[in-house]
Amino acid sequence: MISVLVISAGIGYFLSLPFASLLQGANYRCKTYFSRGKKPMICCLLYFVVSGGIASLVDLLCGGFLRGILALLLYLATGIFTILLHKRMKMRLIVTNRLVRLLVLSILVYAGAFVALHFAEFRSLWASTPALMPLVLAFAALLISPFEKWNNRRYIDRAKCLLRKTSALKIGVTGSYGKTGVKTFLDALLSLKYATLPTPANYNTPLGIAKTMQSSTGNEEILILEMGARRVGDIRELCEIVEPNCAVITGIAPQHLETFGSVENILREKGELARWIPPEGVVYYNLTDERVRKLYDEREGRKVGVGTEKADWLIKEVEMSAFGSSFALERGGEAVRFAFAAVGMAALVDFALACVVAMDLGVSVEAIAERAKKISSPPHRFEVVKKGEVTVIDDSYNINPVGAAAALDSLRFFEGKRNVVYTSGIVELGEASDIYNRNLGKEIAAVASVAVVCSGKYGDAVVEGMRESDRDIRIVRVADTAEASKVFGEILRKGDVLLIMSDLPRDYLL
Repeated sequence: MISVLVISAGIGYFLSLPFASLLQGANYRCKTYFSRGKKPMICCLLYFVVSGGIASLVDLLCGGFLRGILALLLYLATGIFTILLHKRMKMRLIVTNRLVRLLVLSILVYAGAFVALHFAEFRSLWASTPALMPLVLAFAALLISPFEKWNNRRYIDRAKCLLRKTSALKIGVTGSYGKTGVKTFLDALLSLKYATLPTPANYNTPLGIAKTMQSSTGNEEILILEMGARRVGDIRELCEIVEPNCAVITGIAPQHLETFGSVENILREKGELARWIPPEGVVYYNLTDERVRKLYDEREGRKVGVGTEKADWLIKEVEMSAFGSSFALERGGEAVRFAFAAVGMAALVDFALACVVAMDLGVSVEAIAERAKKISSPPHRFEVVKKGEVTVIDDSYNINPVGAAAALDSLRFFEGKRNVVYTSGIVELGEASDIYNRNLGKEIAAVASVAVVCSGKYGDAVVEGMRESDRDIRIVRVADTAEASKVFGEILRKGDVLLIMSDLPRDYLL
C-alpha cells in the first residue's frame, strides 16, 4: 500500500502545482480560484468520472494479475493527463512559507482519502484520485485559512506598531498605473536629502507593507509606500495600517474591472487615499489624467496638481527621443528644466510628479537635475535595452488600456526598420474585456508591422481588432512567452524594435 500511495500522491502533487500557482495568484481566495480555473477543473473532474468508472469496473469484475495490469495502465493514463494539463496551464509558483504549508497539508489530506479508499477495497480507484487534487487543494486552503489569517494579522499588527511609532513622513502612492514609477523616482530624488524606505518592487498589499517594515531601522525620515487595490475597501485597509500624511495619485484606468465592477468604483477607491489625508497634509495629483482631475477638484485640503494645462505646476517644452526626455516645470511664471534617460510621456509625467514632491520637501533643483541624468525607467516599465542589433522595450508590467496606448505612441521615437509587438491581451476587464482588447488590436495594427499574440480569449480579441483595422500586419500566434521567445529568434531582423507589452499574469489560465 505504501508504494502505491507514494506513486499516487506523487502524481497528485505534480498535478496540484499549476493549481497551487492559480490559488496563489488569486490571493488564496477560493471563490476567485474556482472562477479562474473552472475549465481545467472541469477537465480534471471529467477525467476522474471516466477513469474512475473504469477503475471501479476493474475492481468489481477483474482480479489477480489482470487487475494489476489494468490498474498500471490507469496510472499511466493519469500521468499522461497530468503532463498534458501542465503544458496547457500557465504556472509560475513563488515559493513561500504559506505555499509550502498548503502543499504539505494537501498531501496529508490526500493521503487520508487514499487510506479510506484502501479500506473500501476500491484500490484501482487510486490511479484516478490524483485528478481530484484541485479540489483537495481548495479544501486544504479552507482548513488552513484560520491559521493563515492569524499569521498574516500578526505580521500586519507588528508593522502597524512600527508605523505608529515612527516620526517619518509617510507618503502613500496609488493609482491604476504609474505607482511603481513614481515611487521609484521619489526614492531616487528624496534620498538625496533624507533617509528613505520605499516598498520594494510592486509590494503594495498589507503583507507587502508589513514585509517592508521588517527591514525598517527606525531611523527613516520618509517612508514611500505603494498602495494597490483589486477590490473596494483595499485602500482603506492600507490607510488604517499606514496612516499616511501625504499622498500621490498617479492615474485612473479601467483595470481590475473583474473585481471592481466599474471605473467609477475604481475612481472612488483610489480617491479614498486622498480623503484619508488630513487638510494640513498634501495630496499630489497627475492632472494629465482627466479622471484624476475629478479627485483634485473634490479635495478641500492642501493639494498640488501637475499637468500640461490648468495645473499648479505646468509641464512644458517637452522634448523626447529614443535616448531620453527633457521638460520644464513652470509655476507662477518661473520654470525649471530637467532631462532624464527614461522614454515616453508616461515616464515623464511620473518623473514630473516626483520632482514636484521633492522640491516641496526641500530637495534642491540642482541636486534633482543632476540625479535626473542618471535615472531611467523602473524594470519592466518601458525599460529600453539593446539585444544585439535589436531594440527591446520591456513594458510587461504596465499593461492597461491607458498604459498600452502610451507605450504604442512612444514607438514613434524609435527609428527601427520594423515595429514588432508582443502581447497576450489585457486581463481583469470583466465584461468589457472584448471591447478593450479589440481596441488594443486596432492600436497595435496602426503602428506595428508584426504582432506576436498569445493564444486564448484575450489574444483572440486582440487579433479580431487587428483584422477589423484592415491594416497590413503580420500576425503570429503563440501558446506562451516561452514559445514567443523562440519566435522572436526567427522573425526579428537587424534594426527592429520589439515592444513587449505584456506577459500573461501567472493567475490566468487560457
